[in-house]
Amino acid sequence: GDGVSVDYFVTDTLFFRFPFEDFKRVPVQPVYSISYEAQHMPSGPFTVVPDSVTVYGQPFHLENIDKVYTRPINLSGISEDVQGMVGIESIKGMRISASEIHYSQDVSRFVEMHRTLPVQVVNLPADKGMIALPSYVDVTLKCVFPLQSDPWDSLKAEVDYNDFLTSLGGKCRVRPSSLSPGVIDFESDPVAVDCVIEERR
Repeated sequence: GDGVSVDYFVTDTLFFRFPFEDFKRVPVQPVYSISYEAQHMPSGPFTVVPDSVTVYGQPFHLENIDKVYTRPINLSGISEDVQGMVGIESIKGMRISASEIHYSQDVSRFVEMHRTLPVQVVNLPADKGMIALPSYVDVTLKCVFPLQSDPWDSLKAEVDYNDFLTSLGGKCRVRPSSLSPGVIDFESDPVAVDCVIEERR
């Protein structure tokens, strides 16, 4: 390696063994725990850069490695965007192309808004009818503060006929038709509704 010099040899014969090494690219799995101040929550995914690294080692070691982990990231009382550097946990007998990664998490202050909406059915064939029970759900939105637009303008609470076809017992999850910018969470009560098919003639 660099910076190594030989002073003398104690034998006239030296043997060097260079075991065969291979490599593969694996994802970086962040290990983190974050708690937020009241009325604050993440407004995007927890990201790491780079999100994958190259691991070098003997083939029989590489077979058992499908990801690498960061050292634990523990943050509390967060009320604004966070970012930093964190080391990667070493693996005995292996070399990793990076020793640390950059992490970031977008955080926003939010307000909650509530409304009762009718449940609408989408992707329903022309010869079918479907009834949702209950037919109304209580919807809660968490929106980035301050509000940029009315989040209820084009929002509908929907159940998908295609979900009914693959459901167990005819229960379908209520989903938003679309979320306007600034809406970071959608919740309905109940989360899923019972659906009944009607044949149309």
